[in-house]
Amino acid sequence: MARKKSGANRALYIGQYNGLGVIPATSTPAMYLRNQSDSLDGTTEVLKSNELLPGRATAEPQIGASSVGGGVPIEFSALSFDRLLAAVLMSNWVQDGTDPKIATLNAGSISKKFWILKKFAESDYPMFQLYKKLVVDSFDLSLAVNALVTGNFAFMGVNDPILETINPVTGLTVFPAALTTSAFTSRRGFLKVDAVTFTYAKELKFSLKNNNALLPALFVDESDTVEKMFDVTGSLSAYLSDEILFNKAVNGTKITIGVEVDDAAGNKYLIEFSNIKLESHSSAASGKDELVPSYNWTAFGSDVVKITRTLVTAAPVFSLTYDGNTSTGGTVPPVVTKLEAGSVSYAAANSGLLVKTGKVFSGWNTLATGLGDDYAVGTPVVVEVALTLYAKWV
Repeated sequence: MARKKSGANRALYIGQYNGLGVIPATSTPAMYLRNQSDSLDGTTEVLKSNELLPGRATAEPQIGASSVGGGVPIEFSALSFDRLLAAVLMSNWVQDGTDPKIATLNAGSISKKFWILKKFAESDYPMFQLYKKLVVDSFDLSLAVNALVTGNFAFMGVNDPILETINPVTGLTVFPAALTTSAFTSRRGFLKVDAVTFTYAKELKFSLKNNNALLPALFVDESDTVEKMFDVTGSLSAYLSDEILFNKAVNGTKITIGVEVDDAAGNKYLIEFSNIKLESHSSAASGKDELVPSYNWTAFGSDVVKITRTLVTAAPVFSLTYDGNTSTGGTVPPVVTKLEAGSVSYAAANSGLLVKTGKVFSGWNTLATGLGDDYAVGTPVVVEVALTLYAKWV
């Protein structure tokens, strides 16, 4: 009898698609996705006809569109989720010009897609589910007194994956191990309100949400995933120690919030919110215990969140270089530097008016022979290592 699978022996592996919407054929970009559990699940619509036919009580169902959604709860730790943070903010980490250990992340407009492989591993044989073309819909984080910092990444995708007995990710022959950085706790770091250290907080929660939508089209198997708007909301529970925060809620005064979490090794993440309005307040008392008003809040605008990461060891960065590939005139586009793995750039236009006698410029290719991957002008390029794009001549 086959051994029954268990949730404890379920692992998640994640990687990015390249700019051409293809899972790279090497396992190098794959990572173990640290998690507490998951609610990733697929749905296939079943379409039924109302047609009445003799000898049949109900119509045979037909398969419709499929989609996937769900979340991955996590314990927040250094380095483990940097690609997903960049994805939810639709941006790239930007390394500091003077200190390479510092990098910042601001809200942008760069769309990134991921795949997640579930591996159900037991002694008889493993089974796999491959979730394709996922976008990060939201990121939630919760900080409470004397607790680990926990969160959740919500995903949205286009396929309802089948169970397979052979690993469907080509090239992923060795499964990566989890990073060993420790989870952040509420004991290291600080909380600041209007740049002043705030020592009376009991709990802080926030959510960054892209409000993605699946847009189907006639005679197209897969829906497009489109980001609709960026929302930043949260709540802050604090002991009633003075009147300042309460009165800002009453008066509708805008505030800023900055929260930093540190680990024992010295890795730090500072998350800053601006243009915030507190939306609720109450001084009602329900018993003899401490009075802890809870303030719901919203940060208004698309540029109201900034994440600054300080690492003990600087993350490696790479360059995207352009080559004229035997051009006879003009200049190549400038080198794009300091790109962390997973960063997205866009294939440059022929800004330097490259020419080659008797040929026409036709975009870029990863090989000088033109036999690699083609990148048309404006196509997203996912940088995993130092990369050179060669002018393509036809």
